[in-house]
This record gives sequence, C-alpha cells and structure tokens, in this order.
Amino acid sequence: MLGRFGRGNGSLLGVEIASDAIRMLHLRRQRGGCRVAGWAQERLGAAPGSSLGCDQMECLVAGLRQAHARCRTSQCRVALALPASQVICKVCRLPAGLPGHGVEAALLAQAEQLFPFPVEDLALDFQVHGPCAEDAGQVEVLVVACRQSQLDPLERVFAQAGLQLVAVEVDSFALRRALVPEPRAGVTTLLQLEPDEVILHRWQGGRVPHRQRIAVPSLTRWAEAVDGLWQSAAQAALEQVVLFGSAADEARAAGLSARLGVKCHVGCPGPLVSGFDEASVPAAAMALACGLAMGGPV
Repeated sequence: MLGRFGRGNGSLLGVEIASDAIRMLHLRRQRGGCRVAGWAQERLGAAPGSSLGCDQMECLVAGLRQAHARCRTSQCRVALALPASQVICKVCRLPAGLPGHGVEAALLAQAEQLFPFPVEDLALDFQVHGPCAEDAGQVEVLVVACRQSQLDPLERVFAQAGLQLVAVEVDSFALRRALVPEPRAGVTTLLQLEPDEVILHRWQGGRVPHRQRIAVPSLTRWAEAVDGLWQSAAQAALEQVVLFGSAADEARAAGLSARLGVKCHVGCPGPLVSGFDEASVPAAAMALACGLAMGGPV
C-alpha cells in the first residue's frame, strides 16, 4: 500500500491527520486540471500520537466519519500521508534495464542492509529516477519504506470509519506536488505553521526529504520556533520559503521574510486545481490534502 509514485489516483480522498484537525479534500478531474468537489476540516480534541490507544482510535474514527459527512462525497477510497520523519528514504543504485518486478526483487534482496527492521514487516515503494551520472550501466532509484505494523492500525481506523485506506505516501512529496509554482528541491524550504507546531520540510541532495518539527505553546511563539529550526538547518543557497498550514497568512509571510532575509510567500494549490474560494476553503491549510488527492509522480 505504501507509495503513489507515478500513479494517477487523483480521484482519491486526500486526508491529512494534523495535530489539531482532520483535513479532507476530494477533487474531480476536469479538462486540463482538477476542481474541488468537496472538503472538510474537522477539529480533534487531542493530537494523535505515533501509537494509537483505544481513546485516540475512537476519536479519530468519529472525526473521520464527521469529516466525510461534511465533505459530501461518495468517494470512500483514501490517500494518507506519513510524516517524512516516520519513513526511510534512500537513493540506491541498481543495474539499468531491470523491469519493475526486477527492481522490487533487487531491493528486497538488499532489504536487511537497507532497512533496520525485518523484511516481513516491510512496506516499500520505489521510483526509478534515471541513469547514474557516474555509471551509465546503473540507474538511481528512490526508495521509501516503513514498517507494515505502522500502517495496520491506520487501516483499521479508516475501516471503522467506513473508509478504505488504499494509498500512503510521504508528506513532503505530496506537498511539493500541490504547491504552485512547484518548489525547487535544494533551494526552497516549506514551512508548515499550525496553532501548536511548526514543521520545516527541506530536501537533502535534491531528492531525499528531511522533516523537523517544534511544538509551540501558542501562536505568539511561532517566530521563536522558526528561529530554532532555521539555526539547525543548512540554509546555503536557499532562495525562498513557502508557507502553508492553518496559521499561514501573508502577514506572517512578510514578517518572516524580514526576519530571515529570504523571500517568503504563502503557497496554495493552482492553477491546475480550481474551486478554492478563500472565504470557504482555506487553501493554505488544505495544501497537503490537495497534494494527496492530486496523486501523480513525485
């Protein structure tokens, strides 16, 4: 189930389980792009942890049911994002010319060396990027993996809510797909501003995502959190910062630009996605859900 590399599953429900809310978005394909067909943002009483207890599962199930009802769509097949910090992303080299099943078999044969958990608990996806610059006889393959035991509880939660979890991908990839113009890896940082957390997304070597998170006691302290993330990240050659999340707005973008000395702006889906009316649909907050619903290659 892990991964959506190269798959045009744009009709799926994009679902983000944020620290304080469930965000759900359904897109409908139209000529030359997509249009918002339904959306919902359902508040959560408590942030879900990495391991789901009975109370948290009940809260998520109720929240998903309510969000789906408010989204007003018959689509029940879901695409969900895992934080980049909860998956392993690596660039591997394999012989050129292998068919898809051959690439998978080669990666599985190296699984014990590549991943720090048993093969029987492995959920894996990959994308072939192209020939190696140093060796034309090999190709570079981006590999994403996590434990299947991470996904099983999520499948149960969605099933109890009457939904089917059919695709899981890395949040950083889905975000980069949704934001326009598409952020350039290596020179762009994505910054997610939420009422209780700040999350920084960047890329190492242009392909491997790196995610850092700082919890904040209140939105009045968000600038301090950004400073902490900024100091810990290598920001050489950085050209811009793209803001998104429920607390992202132009005023904070302008203040951040002055504070960091780097161009900052609020990212939003488009122009291939229409139907975002800021009076009703908070586009910056729905960016991740939109990227999941759009599907397609990373």
